[in-house]
This record gives sequence, structure tokens and C-alpha cells, in this order.
Amino acid sequence: MTQYQQQLMDYLPPTMRNLLKGGSRGELLKKVNATLLVFDQCIAHVESGRSTQFRENTEYLDPSQLAVACKSLLSEQQKEPSVLLLLPPDEFVATRQAMPGIGKDNLVSAMKLQSENVLPTFTDSVALAVNPKSADEGVEHTALWVTNERLMELFDAFQRQDIFLVAIKPRVLNIEDSSTDCFIDEDQNCVTAVNVIDGVISNWLHVNKLDFEDEPYVQQWQQKVVENNALLKSEYTSSEAYLSGSNNHSNEVYTFFPSGALSARHRVERGRNMLIGLAIIAILILLSVIPFIGQSIELTGLVASLEAQRDLSGGARQDQAVAINFENEWGPINDFPLQQIRESMFTLQSVLSPDRLSSLEISEGLVRIQGISQDPQALLERLEQNPMFAEVAFSRATNNNRYYIDLRLSTVNFEAYMVRYFPDE
Repeated sequence: MTQYQQQLMDYLPPTMRNLLKGGSRGELLKKVNATLLVFDQCIAHVESGRSTQFRENTEYLDPSQLAVACKSLLSEQQKEPSVLLLLPPDEFVATRQAMPGIGKDNLVSAMKLQSENVLPTFTDSVALAVNPKSADEGVEHTALWVTNERLMELFDAFQRQDIFLVAIKPRVLNIEDSSTDCFIDEDQNCVTAVNVIDGVISNWLHVNKLDFEDEPYVQQWQQKVVENNALLKSEYTSSEAYLSGSNNHSNEVYTFFPSGALSARHRVERGRNMLIGLAIIAILILLSVIPFIGQSIELTGLVASLEAQRDLSGGARQDQAVAINFENEWGPINDFPLQQIRESMFTLQSVLSPDRLSSLEISEGLVRIQGISQDPQALLERLEQNPMFAEVAFSRATNNNRYYIDLRLSTVNFEAYMVRYFPDE
């Protein structure tokens, strides 16, 4: 995420901003496995209590020098270091603004819009940390600011030492003590008094010790901090004083995340989301093929059942094959149409009597007769009426009393026999 993307994120609606960024920040803090605290010339490893000196004076905190010292301090750590860096209060700028009518959902965006007026000397883009809960109290809002350039200087310096700088936070806000209202941080150069009530900074007073040379200023400081007996105070004047009460989840809202750390987290999230997407696609594909798998299993079972039935019916099929073979070999003989010549002749004689029959031919159920009759037409009609004969017709014109008649035996069907057994002939 670039600085411009970070600025654009701050102007988004709170719901969308929390959805896109809040989850990443919380996940980043969970990855912290080393907390490093800068105090004067030393840097301390909060978890182990080890410390080392990394500079001769406290005038300027050099990122490269600090990163090298952190690398040395974390040399015994086996895991890749993911660091929360606790910096002196003078690394941050605190402002106090009254913004009546601005709800907590829009507080961050509203303060961002006024950053140029609030911090006119800052030419670089700035990162903001404020607790939106202050809008519910109806009081002035105390916000902390740091330039994005400074955050990235620290991030890049640590990255060159193979250290992942997760976040940066004022050390005075990394203390969890519910019995204290005022936390006083004092090092060689500065004194900072911070009032925190229910996780909201109500007051931030920061003084360079050189200013204490001015007696009126000292009196004003005494009046605001020291002589206010209504506040429960805790003083932290060394790195050792911070070690016992340090809590990375205390006042999380005042934690600053370099854009490089957020970008790395977003890349991880994109990779994870891609893996989740691929897993969902694989599950959907699996669900879509389950019916086909079931059908395949069912088909396999049916095929196995069919093979079993075939094995059981093997003898019957063999008998059936023998029967079919017998029918194919002996069918033309057994099914040859019987013309029943004897019965046909007796029936024909009874119909023709007393007319004379001079010629008779019979072949494949077709009968051709010739003879003499006083009434050939009446003879034709008698033949038609007999159920043994069919297709009775004159084969040629009658000549005087001579007739020529063709007919078929109704019980003989040579055409069907030929079609069944000799279809090609």
C-alpha cells in the first residue's frame, strides 16, 4: 500500500475502512514476536529483558543505526523477527482539537482533512492515530501524528537487516495499568505526561528539559502535572521501569503501521484468499461430480450384477442356442406348408359336381382347373363361398361352357414361408 493509497484509505467510510484495514492491523499485531523499546542510548528487548547501547547521544534517532542494534539484540531468536518498536514520545506530534458535531465514525476523516491547517510545517504526508471514542465524550480530541516518510525510513532500515517492522508505537502508551490515570515518561532530554482514561488520551503534555530553565514554565508544569493530586500517577524513568508493565495490546488504536507492513499483510491476505478461493472451487467441483460418482458406482454394481446373472443363466442360454440352431436347421422342413391334397380334392369334387373337370394343376397352394359347366359363373360363386378356397377368379375368358379358374388353398401360405426361411430368394 503506497502513501497515497494510505491517504485514500483514511477518507473512506468507517465501515469500509475497518473492513479493508482494521482486520489487517489486528492480524499484524498478532504476528509480533519481539517488542523493542528505545530509551535514551539503549534499546531493550521487552520479552527477554536484554538491552544494548546503540548510540552516543540522544539528539537524533538514526534508523539504520537502530536497525543494526536490533539485529544484534535479536541474533539468538530462531524465528524471523516481527517487531513492535516502542519509540520515545518526542518522535510523535500531539494535537488537541475541538470538532463539535463530528461523530466517531467520521472523526478520522475529518481530522485528516484538517491536517494541513493543524500541521502547516509538515510538507510530507502524515499518519494519524486517534481514538474515535473521544467523540462520545464530547471533549476535545487528542491525536498523534507522524510522517509516513519517517515510518518508511524505519521500515526500510529494519528490512535491510531482515527484520519485519510490524508497527511503531509511543512507549508511554504500551503500559497497561488500570489504577493509573497519568503516565509520566522522563528520559535525558524530555518529560512527557499523558492522561489516559478508558483508552482515550485526554491530555498529552511534552516538555524538553531545556525549557525547565525558565522558572515560569516550571511553575506552569508543576501546576498542570505534579500538583494535580486528583490524578493517579506512574513515572517511568528507565527502560527497566517499562519491562514489567508492557502490553502490546494496550491502547492499540495509537499504533502506527508502516505502509510497507500493510502491503506485506495484504499480499499474504491475497494469497490466502486465493488459496481459499481455489479450495472453494475444488469443493464445488467435487460436489458437482458426486452425482456422477454415485452413478458410476451404481453402474459398476449393475454391471457386476449383470455378469453374475449371465453366469447363472449360462446353461439356459446354451439350451436356447441349441433350440434356435435346431429351429434354423429343421424349420424349413418342419414348417413346409402342407397342401392337404386329399382333403382339397374331395372338397373340390363336391363343389364341382355335377360339372365336369378336364384339367387340374396344383403347386405351392395354387390350383388351376379347366372343365365344362352349364353355368361357369355359378360354379365360380360356389368356389368362392367355400372356406377352403381363396382368391378364386377366372384365369381367362370362358368359351361357351368351358371355364378356366385359378384359386388358392386358404390353409397354405407359401409366400410367408419363403419370406421367413428364404428371404433372399
